[in-house]
Amino acid sequence: MKKRFFALFLAVLLMMTWMLPVSADEGKNYIIDEMDVVTDYATELNERASALSDTYGINVTLLMTNTTNGDGSPYYAEESYRASFGDADGIMLIWSYEEAEWYIYKQGKGEELFSEADDDELWQAFANNEYYDECVDAYLNKAEEMLEEKIGPALESESQEIMESFAVIENTVADNTVIPVQTEQKEESQSIPEERLLPRLVDRGDLLTDREESELLAKLDEISERQMLDVVVVTVDGLEGKTAMDYADDFYDYNGYGYGDSRDGILLLISMEERDWRISTCGYGITAFTDAGQEYISDKFLPSLSDGDYSEAFTKYADLCDAFITQAREDKPYDVGNLPKEKLSPLWIFADLLIGFIIAAIIGFIKKGSLTSVKMQYAAQDYIVDNSVVLTHSSDRFVNTIVTTRKIEKDDDSGGGGSSTHVSSSGTTHGGSGGKF
Repeated sequence: MKKRFFALFLAVLLMMTWMLPVSADEGKNYIIDEMDVVTDYATELNERASALSDTYGINVTLLMTNTTNGDGSPYYAEESYRASFGDADGIMLIWSYEEAEWYIYKQGKGEELFSEADDDELWQAFANNEYYDECVDAYLNKAEEMLEEKIGPALESESQEIMESFAVIENTVADNTVIPVQTEQKEESQSIPEERLLPRLVDRGDLLTDREESELLAKLDEISERQMLDVVVVTVDGLEGKTAMDYADDFYDYNGYGYGDSRDGILLLISMEERDWRISTCGYGITAFTDAGQEYISDKFLPSLSDGDYSEAFTKYADLCDAFITQAREDKPYDVGNLPKEKLSPLWIFADLLIGFIIAAIIGFIKKGSLTSVKMQYAAQDYIVDNSVVLTHSSDRFVNTIVTTRKIEKDDDSGGGGSSTHVSSSGTTHGGSGGKF
């Protein structure tokens, strides 16, 4: 009787244990959002990450921060992970906004399970989305996919063994009652707020001071939001083996730029390695910034760029972009035969008159000085030479008529020129131009 009672007690205890979820620590933040960009969905995303940790026994975490304060992503990620999870097995993807760099810290089983190739796949899943909420969701999906592939079969086998053992013990229970295990279904993905992956100013070439960066970013944001067309400036040290065109197009495509479904915008790329500049346009940006218009804009900012006055160059670029977008929306885009007219300063008018007066005075004095043998006469008849002109006969005779015609050329109403385009590696159509400075 005692053995039967002990078996019954053991069966009930095992059933109760089976019913309790293997839960990660309550209150843990698996999605650490120091940038405060996923506030609307932070709870749902954190619960997803917590569920992954419960299921696979390994923490899948993410840290988004504005800056590592000079510590570097590897150190910052390790310190953050250990502060939250101690020595527990897991991984942490860190994205540092100001440094524009990422790193995946791995600990325990995390280091055993995830290779460098896996790190790249996890980062690409995060980076190749337009909004931060989508980035986090895609990262968790990819991590779940990898964990299911790597340790899912082992978990399934272990689960099957437990179920078989449980079935044997269950038979010792008097009423043979089986308590079903409830499974939690995933919630459908919700709408994503309009967040971008990178700001409209990315100064990886470190060409601007902190104050210049702040002022320029504010200008770019104001113009972009008012015009509903992204105006972007990107500086880099090198092109990583790509052409300037490919680098500019890819940077635009893969970092969340562009308004609306057509992703309207314009991006100026500056690479210091070979002193390349490149403009990339997309959507309505292709219409607003024709080839002739881009040439006009670049002619205005390139002198400052070549002189190393980067803040002045980027400010001119931003102001001209604003004017060109307004022109395109209110009338027709600036193009061949329809480019902005240069304003003539009143100082130039005064200078021209003054120079003309000085030249005329000099010529007059020179000619007056050469007439030393001539004296001024006071009567008109004094200038007439007697018998110098004798008119004996005069008449008018009509000979013929000559008519000359010339065709007047009219400007093409279409504006001419237009924008040349190409297709980027992502399959997106871009316009653009570039050169050296």
